[in-house]
Amino acid sequence: MRRLFLILFIFMGFTGHALAAGFCNVAGANADEDAAGVITYSASIAAIGDCSFAPDEYQVTIYEMSLCTANPVAPSTSVAFDAGICSMVINSPAGQTINMAAGSEIALTDFVRPPNGTYTHGHMLISNSFGIKVTKQFTNTMWQNGSASKGNYCWTLEATEHASDFQDTSPSSAATGTTLLANCGNTPAPAMYTQIQDEFDNAGVERFKILDAPVESGTISAYLIKASTGLLVEDENLADRLLGIQSFTTPIVVKPDSSSFTISFGVNQATQTNMSDKSPGQFSVIAFETGPFSSFMTVE
Repeated sequence: MRRLFLILFIFMGFTGHALAAGFCNVAGANADEDAAGVITYSASIAAIGDCSFAPDEYQVTIYEMSLCTANPVAPSTSVAFDAGICSMVINSPAGQTINMAAGSEIALTDFVRPPNGTYTHGHMLISNSFGIKVTKQFTNTMWQNGSASKGNYCWTLEATEHASDFQDTSPSSAATGTTLLANCGNTPAPAMYTQIQDEFDNAGVERFKILDAPVESGTISAYLIKASTGLLVEDENLADRLLGIQSFTTPIVVKPDSSSFTISFGVNQATQTNMSDKSPGQFSVIAFETGPFSSFMTVE
């Protein structure tokens, strides 16, 4: 199962709360997550649709956030991103790393109240390196990729991998050489796995951007860029930032008496399994890959 990574965002303020609920029970997915969070796959890889779920921890480094009165200039390979029409609300040059776990409260720093006004767009600049820590239970027998270790649990191992390495190698092979990214068995021992998102699932230069993807509160475009130039990268292993620009379905209005800015993060789609068919009803797990997270802002 290989799916592009996409950041979904509205905005964030002083504090945040992480929320979780699985997204495996969608029509045609041939995957079910029960109330206890246990997943059952009922088809081969080719017939399994999106099955995203919440990791135990999801680590992201944030550099910038803004609200914009119009659509800002998006980056290309020759034109840098320009946030001139935006009001910066978080500007952390060194980055602030947050670890989103379901039900947790997150303290954010470097917050500046946006000017009063109506904002139709926003931007978020984050690292393209994401930490995932997860243990997941399955009713299926699950195997560690390339080994004899098997069981009904799979979990992340301490390792780092580029997304492009999965793209360049058949998922049925040991896509990362001798590096093991996940394990399966019956005695979980999870650690933080780091995935570096250096490309998406498209071809050519389109591998490094996603345009106007529909999200819960509008549409979003995502770009892999180089921090030193603000330009869209032209090859894998070059990006060190992920830029998201969102168009809001309903504008965010900041009024003179607005004093509370609260964010809730949705991490219920923040990971999924990268796996291959082992035998009917059994699968080899290569890794737990990054999936989208969402955030919801309340202004009062």
